[in-house]
Amino acid sequence: MEGTDMGFMDKMKDLIGIEDDFDEDFEITQEEIDRFKRKANESMPEYMSREEPLNAGISQMAFTEVAPPISASNNYNTDNKASMNQSGPFKMIVIEPKNIEECKKLIDNLRARKPVIVNLERVETELARRMFDFLGGATTALQGTVQRVNQNIFVFAPKNVNINAKLDRATDAGKPENSNPWK
Repeated sequence: MEGTDMGFMDKMKDLIGIEDDFDEDFEITQEEIDRFKRKANESMPEYMSREEPLNAGISQMAFTEVAPPISASNNYNTDNKASMNQSGPFKMIVIEPKNIEECKKLIDNLRARKPVIVNLERVETELARRMFDFLGGATTALQGTVQRVNQNIFVFAPKNVNINAKLDRATDAGKPENSNPWK
């Protein structure tokens, strides 16, 4: 009975046009691979080009101090947080961007789990707003956090970095902590 069912199923597949022959061998030549790579590189946006290092034009600071031990009284989750003393000096990117292209390069640093400090004090207001929105959106998409340090200085941290700060903001009295700095 089983054999006739299979024959019936095969006939139905043939009638509908479904083939189940997956045994065909596919052969890809090196020329096709090279052509695909060239096509992929041509369609890649300019800012994603890897010809220059990710940190070109960005100054780096190496922090060698080890963070104090986390006490049991802290209420935040540390399961997915990296300890600063695990793999040598902790690196943090500090930048004063001049254009939006420099901000795009910073996203790669966030993906590499490096926090970024951005100083927008010398940037025109409208451009600073665009840069902040771009970096803030990317940081949120990567499940990171944004912390304002000063009026136009921000820390964009990936999800492996916990920012726990209680800053005295006497000049910001009356403003909510995460209010828009350009209002």
